[in-house]
Amino acid sequence: MTMHNKQAVIAMIEQASSQDPTQVAQAEQSLGRWETKPMFYATLFDIFADRSLPMQVRWLAIINLKNGVEKYWKKTAQHAIQIEEKELVRPRLLDVLDEENPQIAVQYCVTISRIARWEFPRVWPEFIDVLMARIKHIAVDSGSAARGYVTEHNALYTLHLFIKTLCQRTLAAERQAFRRLTPMVFCIVAPIYAERIRQFNEVLRAGNGSELHALLKSIRLCIKTLRRLLVFGYEKIEEADPAAQEFYMATAGHQAAFYKLFADLSAEHRDSADGLVLRKIVLLYGKLYLEFQKYHALRFITMSCVKPMLAWYWAQIQSEAPKMISSPTDPDSAQELTLEPLLIQGLELYKNVVKNFFYVIDEGVEDKDSAVKRCRQVIDNDILVPAFITQMAVTLINFYIPLKARDLEKWEDDPEAWLVEEDSDYWAFDVRRSAERLFVDIVDQNRSLMVPELVNMLQQGVIVANTDAAFYQREGLYSALGLCANQIYDGMDFCQWLKEHPVIDSPMGVVKWRIAWLIGKWVPVKLPVEERGYAYSVLLQLAQRGEPLIVRMEALGSLLLCVDDWDFNAEQFAPYLEASIESITSVLGDVNMAESRMRIVNFLSTLVCRMQREIVPFAENIVKLIPPLWQSAAQENLYQTTILSLVTKLVEALGAQSVVLQQFIAPLVQHSIDLNDPAHVYLIEDGLELWLALVRNASALDPSIMALLQNIPSLLQYGTETLRKILKIIESYVLIDGAGIFAESGLMLLCALNDLVSDNKLAARAIAAGYTTLHVIVQCVPMEACAQPLTQSNLLWTAFTRIVDKRETAQLLIYHAVFMSRLAVHYPALFGEFLASQDASLSSTFTENWIDLYDDVGQITQRRLYAISLAVAIATTNDGILKNLPSMVPIWNDIISDTGSSLVYFSDVDDDMPEGYGEVMVAENQRRQKMLSSDPAHKFDIKEVLAQSIAECERLNGPERFQAIVAQIDVVDLEDLKNQLS
Repeated sequence: MTMHNKQAVIAMIEQASSQDPTQVAQAEQSLGRWETKPMFYATLFDIFADRSLPMQVRWLAIINLKNGVEKYWKKTAQHAIQIEEKELVRPRLLDVLDEENPQIAVQYCVTISRIARWEFPRVWPEFIDVLMARIKHIAVDSGSAARGYVTEHNALYTLHLFIKTLCQRTLAAERQAFRRLTPMVFCIVAPIYAERIRQFNEVLRAGNGSELHALLKSIRLCIKTLRRLLVFGYEKIEEADPAAQEFYMATAGHQAAFYKLFADLSAEHRDSADGLVLRKIVLLYGKLYLEFQKYHALRFITMSCVKPMLAWYWAQIQSEAPKMISSPTDPDSAQELTLEPLLIQGLELYKNVVKNFFYVIDEGVEDKDSAVKRCRQVIDNDILVPAFITQMAVTLINFYIPLKARDLEKWEDDPEAWLVEEDSDYWAFDVRRSAERLFVDIVDQNRSLMVPELVNMLQQGVIVANTDAAFYQREGLYSALGLCANQIYDGMDFCQWLKEHPVIDSPMGVVKWRIAWLIGKWVPVKLPVEERGYAYSVLLQLAQRGEPLIVRMEALGSLLLCVDDWDFNAEQFAPYLEASIESITSVLGDVNMAESRMRIVNFLSTLVCRMQREIVPFAENIVKLIPPLWQSAAQENLYQTTILSLVTKLVEALGAQSVVLQQFIAPLVQHSIDLNDPAHVYLIEDGLELWLALVRNASALDPSIMALLQNIPSLLQYGTETLRKILKIIESYVLIDGAGIFAESGLMLLCALNDLVSDNKLAARAIAAGYTTLHVIVQCVPMEACAQPLTQSNLLWTAFTRIVDKRETAQLLIYHAVFMSRLAVHYPALFGEFLASQDASLSSTFTENWIDLYDDVGQITQRRLYAISLAVAIATTNDGILKNLPSMVPIWNDIISDTGSSLVYFSDVDDDMPEGYGEVMVAENQRRQKMLSSDPAHKFDIKEVLAQSIAECERLNGPERFQAIVAQIDVVDLEDLKNQLS
């Protein structure tokens, strides 16, 4: 761009920073048009680099440059920046590293890293050498300290972003290039890190705080870069250069020193700029250890610094432990943890040592890697010795895994939100959950040591003291009992323990909640069926109104686990069913959060599903819950799907008795499948499931359910994901009352199905599914009701022309041909009239192609149907059919030889028939079995049908013409047919 154009860009950027929305919009449109103009980005760089311009203008210029680089710098991008323009920008990219404005500097560094991402190493191989030379020069620059630190921070931040980009590359050549430059970068950055540490200590001792923040920022940026280099830059960490080894060995001491500085700060100073950087530095060391452990697990253990580093972490865990507990009745007495994320890092480091695939020696494998053996020896002899394992377990039980004062405060203030949070898996942000993960692994990996100790602690007796220590002791033990149920079930009788620890009379709600939680943990592990009754009674007592809401919700949640368990016995639970439904109804009236209601509704759905016919007496009470639940679920689509699932299960449980719910359920279905309502995206699948269940179990159809059929045409066009279910709904309607359905909606349904089977864009499976439904229709609807809709919908013409044209694959043509066979057998008069109305040559071509497709039919039932339809078809005077009689005879001979006069082996069970719902017989099963058992494919005696058709053909055509037709048949085939029919 010329200088005039540069001024125009500056003016437009100034307008973009205006307070007038109209001017801002106009400026953004102009800048958007210039994005693809030549030299626009070179001009933006000039504006950014011009320090005489206002900061706002320079800031907007570098932001637009950064965004443009992301979109257009890559050479394969549409409207890519030209090479000439790139060559104007690239040499000057590193000339503004002394930018002092932090907002502008961040955008500038990001821009450099994005350009380097595309250009290094192929186009700009010297980038890293130039950048490292600048960093090395800046580090020893004797200029102004303040300006020197700014330049150093910008250069190190740019390097950090670039190294981060390289770590994300996955191609082998790119990984190798990264590993080749790692030693060079490490040898420059590691000395800078060491020097800044030294300077920081000197400044700290001198009491001069002016440079502390700048030094801390440099140290942090160095750690961020060195961390990635150390973890990802070496294929074999053992071969790392001495600078890398020395850096890693020194980190433990540096982390401890920085943590001490942070811990000594007052609460208000920890939130200061220096305090925040200190916090980040301490946690960066932990992130380094965790990543090093993840990607270099064996070397992590064999490094000489691992033992003191882990010991330091455990010392912090131990020292912070007393702060974890406070009076459960006085949350304000809780002490704030110094640095909770540090404790989480320490717990995770120990967890990865306690249980790690890389440290397992497979039994029976003699040539196991010796490094694994060395690691195992170090772990067993130096890190996880038995005394220390016991100490860890005791510390975690007493201090870390019990509920904390802040938990109890949330427990009281917002029990629903606390329960939702408790069910989430946010262990990385919560020290208690991290401790629970570690504790479970400790017990699991040291069962012989820990299980007897834990069982002994649990069986010592009931804790009756009401002190804070007793509370936390009990809470920790109860929590351990639930967390380790899978590990200690062989050594402990939980049912007996539960009976010896009465909970109902406890004045503390948290104890009741924990007992309810415990039962839920033990149900899938070891809770004998004969003892389930006691567990049910305990949970239902805890779910009664009068108990804290959170206790009631947890009791119902554990009851759900009981009901949904493999060993659940409906008869055993029957005496508790009424109380369960009362408790569910009560809790639903008290909870406010949609997530809480969803939990309870899910439980009710499971209860309905598992109790089968036992739920019938309570169906009315459940139905009464639906309207207020649906009203409360407005705009909560996932909640609405839960309600639809509940209603579906209720319909299935009621079976034929669900007919009384049709008028009630129809609006729910209509709302769920309304394609004009955006909510259908979430509801349509469950709505169709409810619709299908309702019709399958119906013995008659309410007008409101009949009205739902108007949705079928649009639903068939909605997509193939729901197609099969929609087709099954059509079949279910037809199976109930085919004639009645077709009297009202026959033409609409067949037109929609014709659009489906004639759509060449659909997969063969979709067309096959459509024809399957058409077969059901033909079998269930009398010809008088179906003839006119079949003709008007062009379905006959579609199948006829596809067979005549024969342009589709044989796989698709078979579907059309078998459907025509079905029509010929069930509607012979309609079939004959249709062919008679066609041109003779078309009829002849159709019959010839129809016969040719027989060999491509694989299913024996369809082959018999084919043969029967050909037999029925010859009862005509149509020359187009009769001239192909010689080709039909071998088919009849083949099918009679293979299957006899009738199909002896057939099934009256369809793969699509719904399974019996426990004791409830799905009404549709009987209707579908009746349809299948009356299918002419196996019901008709083909010899008898053939003999009758031959006689009718002779009668219609006269003896003389008939003999002329028969004379065209091959003598051998004719003799074989006579023998078959005799």
